[in-house]
Amino acid sequence: MIREALNELERLIRAKASYSTVNARRTALVLRCVASGGNTWSKVVKCVEDFEGTTVSPTSLNNVIKTLERLSIIENYEFLDPTYREAAMRLNVPNY
Repeated sequence: MIREALNELERLIRAKASYSTVNARRTALVLRCVASGGNTWSKVVKCVEDFEGTTVSPTSLNNVIKTLERLSIIENYEFLDPTYREAAMRLNVPNY
């Protein structure tokens, strides 16, 4: 089941990469950050900025989080399904 969830997350990231590699990378980062315990806005921002080594636009990051919430993957910085949390821990962050 984890493998299937990982495949779904990877497909989501590939689909995002078709129109924005930055958005795709940030989606993967947000998933990894939330899976690693980023359960607040400030923790997710710090996690993403630490990885990227730069300041991240709050609007851009908010769009990623809202998309993941609309897809029912996360809600309130928590995974709705523990299988997806485990899959996100195994997710490779693309280096575009």
